[in-house]
Amino acid sequence: MIIKKLNKLNNHIMEEIREVERSCKEYDKLEGNLFLDTSLNFNQEIEGNILLYEEKKLVSFITMFIPTSEEAEISAYTLPEYRQRGYFKRLLTEAIEEIKKYKIQDLVFVCEPQSVDGIETIKKLKVELEFTEYFLRFKDFSEKRELSKNRSLKLYKAKPEDIENIISLSQDIFEDSYEDARNIIIRTFEADSRLQYIAKLDEVLVGMGTVSFENDEASISGLGISTQYQGKGLGRDMLGLILSELKREGAENITIEVDSDNEVAFNLYKKCGFEAEASFNYYRKRI
Repeated sequence: MIIKKLNKLNNHIMEEIREVERSCKEYDKLEGNLFLDTSLNFNQEIEGNILLYEEKKLVSFITMFIPTSEEAEISAYTLPEYRQRGYFKRLLTEAIEEIKKYKIQDLVFVCEPQSVDGIETIKKLKVELEFTEYFLRFKDFSEKRELSKNRSLKLYKAKPEDIENIISLSQDIFEDSYEDARNIIIRTFEADSRLQYIAKLDEVLVGMGTVSFENDEASISGLGISTQYQGKGLGRDMLGLILSELKREGAENITIEVDSDNEVAFNLYKKCGFEAEASFNYYRKRI
């Protein structure tokens, strides 16, 4: 048995991880795709990928998404024929030791509800369901669908000189701390695989949204409208503008995620042509 701890993944290791993921998805009938982009982790030194090899073959791993210092989001996969050997427990111990170095206090475990083995593992951890997140895919690029009605709302790709204003907007919309908002925005600008969009109404910055490109998917996240301008349909209009922009650039596979508690956003996305494809349960554990 060999365990590797990495803060970055090269192409060879990513393909090894994807191969384990493919086997587990088929066995457990999983719908979602693993997010492997570590560039949004608040500290790039964190070894958030912990891999376990048997005879030079990757058989089990944990990967952690850590955009803020408050929590680490855990995804774990083990090849079906290598389960019940204590591999997950061994990897989890390594993960906890790693995040303790950075004073991260909470673990958030992600599990699709149809995964029988995953749910059994969750039960052993003695954690409770905190919320469910829906994964939606855009299905309707019909020319008849009017994606944006507000002609005064303009969409722009953000520039470096917009950063401080975007940070303030993020604090307003998502109630982030300045440090957390700044870290996420800076990482977005630094990444080759992400685009930061902003929306202006009569030259006033009112909205923001990010598009990430991975696994042939364009994933929309961080979509929000200033609290002063909410309730005016601008969220729908901004989403429509982003969809139109992605369509012009040739994107055919567009996804978005939404918390099950956010009924307003969930209904908005469905009205804009998205359909729910998968759900993920999130369980929290204080270290």
